[in-house]
Amino acid sequence: MSSDAADDTSCCASCGKTQSGDIKLKKCACNLVRYCSVACQKDHRSQHKAACKKKLAELFDEQLFAPPPPREDCPICFLPMPASVDQTTYKVCCGKVICCGCLVAAANVENNTHSPKCPFCRNKAVNSDSKLVKQYRKRMEENNDCIATYGLAGMYLFGNMGLPQDTSKAIELLTLASEQGSLEAAVNLANMYEEGNGVTRDVKKFLHYTQMAAIKGNEQARFNLGAYEQARGNHVRAKKHYAIAARAGHDGALQMCTYDYRSGILTKEELEQILRGHKDEQDSMKSEQRDIAMVELAPHEHLFVGPK
Repeated sequence: MSSDAADDTSCCASCGKTQSGDIKLKKCACNLVRYCSVACQKDHRSQHKAACKKKLAELFDEQLFAPPPPREDCPICFLPMPASVDQTTYKVCCGKVICCGCLVAAANVENNTHSPKCPFCRNKAVNSDSKLVKQYRKRMEENNDCIATYGLAGMYLFGNMGLPQDTSKAIELLTLASEQGSLEAAVNLANMYEEGNGVTRDVKKFLHYTQMAAIKGNEQARFNLGAYEQARGNHVRAKKHYAIAARAGHDGALQMCTYDYRSGILTKEELEQILRGHKDEQDSMKSEQRDIAMVELAPHEHLFVGPK
């Protein structure tokens, strides 16, 4: 078949049949061509493979470098969540993630820095490790709660809360938490695959989990992709990742953007836009209540598994 016919999506790229009656044309994954049957798709594969692979890479890059989704809000003060997981607390009683400002404000109201009541649902905290683990398991099994799953993974990874240290179980739970939607679990699992920590080193899986988390808005994952591309001399791709992370409020990415400007990779105008975006994002997360919290209470109830 001629290349012109192959480029025409109104007919089969292999045999040239048009859609009618019993003939239904189905799109190739790249959306460049259509086929009337699996047999025609297989027959045309050798001719279309290169163009298909190129288009799929372009489509993936469009998704990868698209602006990230907005940051989630604290369910109490409704301000965007702090960029650092160290400034948030997960409450297993109700499954809510609460900013440090609201945590400390609620504790100060009760005149108790370690408030026994949840600032959101007002339920009392359990008084033993075994009961806490039971709550985590319940939320994981009954609510498909990705953060509860991630928390259990951390307990097994480090042998906390009376659970045995079990790296295999931790990796199993990290994988499940990633599938359920935990971006922090995806980042930590990716790091384990990159370093071969408890698993066989696998760069493809590192990229899979890191890219998944970056697309969904995790700034650390985005920064890690920038470092990965930079280490391989892909400065244009690294620049894009650092810029996205910096505009989302990541301080390390902003430092790398400044370095790129001094190295001539970024223009002055590009750096100015990134600086403004970084400041706007940081300002949106600030509040007097959170400033007070950072002074009064060192975070102690966050869920953090391994190095980010």
